[in-house]
Amino acid sequence: MLTREAPTRFFFFLNSFGLMLLCLFVTPTSAMAPQPVQILPVLGNAQAPSEQVSKKESATAAKRESVQVSRDSRPKVVRNGKVKVSERDMELLARLVYAEGRGEPYEGQVAIAAVVLNRVASDEFPNTVREVIYAPNAFSPVHDGNLTHKSNESTRKAVQDAVNGKDPSNGSLYFFNPDTATSKWIWSRPVTVEIGNHRFAR
Repeated sequence: MLTREAPTRFFFFLNSFGLMLLCLFVTPTSAMAPQPVQILPVLGNAQAPSEQVSKKESATAAKRESVQVSRDSRPKVVRNGKVKVSERDMELLARLVYAEGRGEPYEGQVAIAAVVLNRVASDEFPNTVREVIYAPNAFSPVHDGNLTHKSNESTRKAVQDAVNGKDPSNGSLYFFNPDTATSKWIWSRPVTVEIGNHRFAR
């Protein structure tokens, strides 16, 4: 009897040990167990995380776009509630005043700048300083390709005064030199004032 029970017990012990090892490897541990799904409560206007991310990205893109626009065409002064003038526009206008009015009295330089701004404010002309200056046949230095990159302290100050509301041209939309003007049409315009070598007209 003793000799028969010994192998049976050993075999039973071996099977029990193997079954224990099998259970140890098959049973999931806490690290491998599936994590419970976290349900977020919806409160008021709360949005899903994906929607929040997309809103944040669109807001960032809009901010970048506004920064880019503001660098190019940031309004510096609003004249008469109509004309928005950027720093770039003011420099371009100062160059035109230098090309058209160097050698003219300071008041005449302010009047030239005022004519451009009056055109921007008028329904008969384009809506920006740049478009008014580069309109076909609008100003002879642009038409002849002689609009230089030069301006000086006097022309920059004249532009600033015109933007601030000073208008020695009395609301004129045109100016011309009577000694050199060849257009019959310009002579038909009603003259408002004469400053230096220029006549200003509506």
